[in-house]
Parts: sequence; structure tokens; C-alpha cells
Amino acid sequence: MTNRGSNREDTKSRIIESAKRLFAEQGYQKTTITDISRQAGLSEAALYEYFQGKEDLLLTIPDLWVSELLKDLEDQLFGIKGAINKLRKYLWWNLKRIEESPLDAKIVYLFLKTNANFLKTDVYSNVKILYGYLLDIFEEGKANGEFRSDLNPYIARDIFVGTMDHIVTRWLLKDRSYSLFDNLEELFELMVEGFKGRNCKNLS
Repeated sequence: MTNRGSNREDTKSRIIESAKRLFAEQGYQKTTITDISRQAGLSEAALYEYFQGKEDLLLTIPDLWVSELLKDLEDQLFGIKGAINKLRKYLWWNLKRIEESPLDAKIVYLFLKTNANFLKTDVYSNVKILYGYLLDIFEEGKANGEFRSDLNPYIARDIFVGTMDHIVTRWLLKDRSYSLFDNLEELFELMVEGFKGRNCKNLS
């Protein structure tokens, strides 16, 4: 039973990796189940034993990656003092993880986020938790005077996430021809200026 279970997991992982590479290389719309099954070394009938179809695969692929991001984020923010410092760390860490996993990022940002069924997936639930850390950071900044007392954390989060999404999407559409960190500090400072309180204390 153990070997059988292990073989099923290996086959499932092979299908996912095959779909991930094909989606990233030739696009979601152009990739067929035939392409994926051939890449994975399976028949189409065998593939359907694991996934209902192409969309099912698309919605499954990023789950592991986003789950790993969640596990890592708390450790990354541990011991950092000050909301602005945490916000900077969040941005740098997130973009570093994206540069390290460009195939996952391409699927999430170019294909998954534009799929209406994305909102019904476990991945979306984890993304909400991931972005929930930003709400805590903005609340902390309001409490300690780093950010404006009238700052709406939800609007601030949307601005921050929207900026990240724009940076990543543009980078992917330009075939990752430059670093995500080019001019990032200048962009970060411009964005944070809109959040700061008059007597901002950048804690270190």
C-alpha cells in the first residue's frame, strides 16, 4: 500500500510539473491535455484519474508554492521592529521568492488570477492569509505613529498589493529581462510616503 501511494503521489507530481512547464512556456490557452499527458509520459485516460481537466490542474499548481510562502513569512518577519521595516521586508522577501520560482509566479499572475474560479480555491484562501499580514503591519504603524492615524489599512493593503502585482506582471510580460529589484527602494519610499504620519518614527 505504501509503494502504491508513493507511486500515485510521484505520478501526480509529474503531471503537475509537466503542466506547470507547458503553461509557462506556451500559455494556458494553447496547452492541451494531450500535451500535458505526453509530457508526463501518461495516456490521457491515466491523467484523468488524477485531475478533472486543464482548469483543475491550473487551480492546483500554485497551492504548494503559496503554502510554502505562508510557512516562511512568519519566520522572515520575526524580530523585525517597526511597521515600515516590516513592510520593506515583506516586499523584498516576496519579490525574492517570486524571482526564485518564476514558473509558479507566471501561472499565478498571468493565468490564475484572471480565472473567475480562482476565488473558490484553497490557493485564494491562503493568499488572503498572506495579505492579512499586511493589515497587521498597517495597524501596528497606526498605533506606533509611523503611519497616519486616519489610514485605512484595507485601502493601504490594496495599494501595496496592487503595486506588487504591477511590478511582477510587468516583469513577467517582459520575459524577466531585468531584476525585480531595479529601482525598488525608490518605489518603496514613494509608496510609503503616502502612509506616513507627520511624526513618523522609523524604528530600527
